[in-house]
Amino acid sequence: MSSLHFGTIVVEPLGLGIIGLHHQHPRWYHPLWAYLPQYKPLAIAEPDEKFLKNENEFFKLDAYSDYRKLLEREDIDVVIIWLPHSQMPDAVEAAATMGKHVIVEKPCAANVEGAEKIMRVAKEHPQIKISAPYCWRNHPVSVKIKEIVREGLIGEITAMEARLNADGAYRYIRDNSQWMLKASEGGGPMWNLGVHWIDYMRWLTTSEVQHISGVINGPLGKPKRNIEDNSQAVMNFANGAIAMLDISYGITASYPGERDIYFAARGTLGSFSWTPVWNKSENYLDLVSEHPEVEKHVQRIRIISRRMEGYGGQMGYNWLSNFAENILKNTQPEITPGDILAAVKTVDRFCKSLN
Repeated sequence: MSSLHFGTIVVEPLGLGIIGLHHQHPRWYHPLWAYLPQYKPLAIAEPDEKFLKNENEFFKLDAYSDYRKLLEREDIDVVIIWLPHSQMPDAVEAAATMGKHVIVEKPCAANVEGAEKIMRVAKEHPQIKISAPYCWRNHPVSVKIKEIVREGLIGEITAMEARLNADGAYRYIRDNSQWMLKASEGGGPMWNLGVHWIDYMRWLTTSEVQHISGVINGPLGKPKRNIEDNSQAVMNFANGAIAMLDISYGITASYPGERDIYFAARGTLGSFSWTPVWNKSENYLDLVSEHPEVEKHVQRIRIISRRMEGYGGQMGYNWLSNFAENILKNTQPEITPGDILAAVKTVDRFCKSLN
């Protein structure tokens, strides 16, 4: 693989290690590496030796049943962690201690204590980049949304609404991730998926969640599990904005794209709404603005993403590309351990509101 050029600096691709295979994302992300010469996948680690052997027929990388053996390799620069949520903080600590930069899949922990541990590890190893792929921030539509908000085209944000509904919990049986059916692992939809929009709303408003509460139902039907099927939350933010979240494993497999995703915001001068088309290149952002510098008050903005295979398409690619640049240029990742902790604390407060 050829060297990379960053200005006058020539560097080798980052050696990549994958930790954990009993997760949906290792295979879902896999096509993205072909677009990212910044990374060179070298090794995988998974304690389930039989599963590791079978999966490596697909990945064809050096394989270890103990991820600590992977971390001992000098040619591994960065690891991506796809272990059960409760195991993620310890793996982050082990990787950082061995001098490896860390991508840890959201929500990064099964409880607040785990997220606090990641925060502590980051402080103890300030030279190590630790981040999570809250990649909705990096969608081309989100870039436009942030511009609209920054320029004041909808005024001060007063209310937001978001959905992220996936197909049923059977998906975790199908994809060899049965641990996701346990509430103790943070496998429920609000904990596992709701954190995406919680992070997004914090990013968009630059404001913190002051209160969150809600309701859930389920489990309904098979497979056996102790997580909810549907969860809905209401929140208020320090800046006065309020928000609603509808998060579930509740849609049928025949639903187009097997996902129901939506985000909207209202402000003092207008509103916008977006129905993301998962892994498709064409998206539309509907904008209503009474800002004095906007001539056409109602607009439908067409935004084209680069077509590419792999988790999230261009937004996944953008996040991974940015993280590689953070490492190679020694800059701060957009998603910090503080962001990781804030999302986990918020969803933990949601769970406690149910009691």
